[in-house]
Amino acid sequence: MAALLRYFRDLDTAEEAYQDACLRALKSWPEKGPPRDPTAWLILVGRNSGVDAARRRGRQAPLPSDEVLTDLQSGLDDAESAAAERIDGADWRDDILRLLFVCCHPDLPATQQIALALRIVSGLSVRQIARAFLVGEAAMEQRITRAKTRIAKGDVPFEAPSPTQRAERLLIVMAMLYLVFNEGYSAGGVEADARRPLCDEAVRLRGC
Repeated sequence: MAALLRYFRDLDTAEEAYQDACLRALKSWPEKGPPRDPTAWLILVGRNSGVDAARRRGRQAPLPSDEVLTDLQSGLDDAESAAAERIDGADWRDDILRLLFVCCHPDLPATQQIALALRIVSGLSVRQIARAFLVGEAAMEQRITRAKTRIAKGDVPFEAPSPTQRAERLLIVMAMLYLVFNEGYSAGGVEADARRPLCDEAVRLRGC
């Protein structure tokens, strides 16, 4: 998601592209097995999907079909390896931190910053975020939507913030990480194993 946002510089476009890539993975991977680099595959397919959607809107020629993309997965084409090398060379992992600081932009109210970061960066559901804030799901959905709209209309830059800007946003970022950790730590029963990675991710981002 972070890498796609860096490419498209638009939250809605990046989200739609990422969701389409995930749907294709859910359909293709169980049948043919996962690709050598699942992250690179998702980014590449998501990027192609987003560009394809833009071309359809502009009534231009579409990108290659799913059959061509399947070659990436099966290893019959070297394009996947080349794409993975480009993505690794671009330090896509740093994009996660960049996206985190973008969501915690001071133009947004603090509650919207944290809610947006929890939804976009950590992938928590609206229900989980609403529970963390002790509000209803509908209210939280509206809060996240308003935050995304404000970012889109405000022409918020998607570059990594300067040291001064990072310092200004650090408290909100730390609050967001605490909520992510708490969501994983407080899980019990059948949800515990599925949500434990949230703790690991919060600790990893805290160390960055």
